[in-house]
Amino acid sequence: MGIYIVAMAALFFLGFAFFAVGQAAVVRNSAQTAADSAALAAARADRDAAHDAFLSALRSGDLVQLGLLLQNLGQHDAEACAAASAYAGENNAAVDAPDGCGRASGLQGYTVSVTTLGTVGTSVIDGTEAKHAKATATAVVEPRCGLGDKDGNAIGFICNGDHVTVDPTAGGFVLDLSTFYTVHLSK
Repeated sequence: MGIYIVAMAALFFLGFAFFAVGQAAVVRNSAQTAADSAALAAARADRDAAHDAFLSALRSGDLVQLGLLLQNLGQHDAEACAAASAYAGENNAAVDAPDGCGRASGLQGYTVSVTTLGTVGTSVIDGTEAKHAKATATAVVEPRCGLGDKDGNAIGFICNGDHVTVDPTAGGFVLDLSTFYTVHLSK
């Protein structure tokens, strides 16, 4: 009977230990989700902050400025990192201070590092109640288009191999920057 009780206790301990490992995996996945969404939010905010400059270049027919905007968005770090913080918070995480959000190295985008606000929780493994998960993600903004030609008010672009004509003076024209840029996680 004594061996049976010891064996059952060992099985319970192993079950609780596996449960703790499962809890840790859930918290780690939560951290990665928060980092991914925060990095994507930062890159989208950077792209969207260029809206007025892009629209102005379209309206004035400034092909040089449009070409520059397509190849290199401005430095909108404050807006981008504010968006990253908001999205991290919505995913129960916080952007790591002081360097948790910044321009991606060698890429047009942002790298964001987060720490979960929640922990693994209490378990049979000591210290898990204070264990937070950390994760990092990088999202980039890449142009979908290159400049084509200009004909009067209409400006031509080559977007993903297709010719796209934009006339910013046309009635009902609304600039959608997702036509010109893609935002995605870096591999």
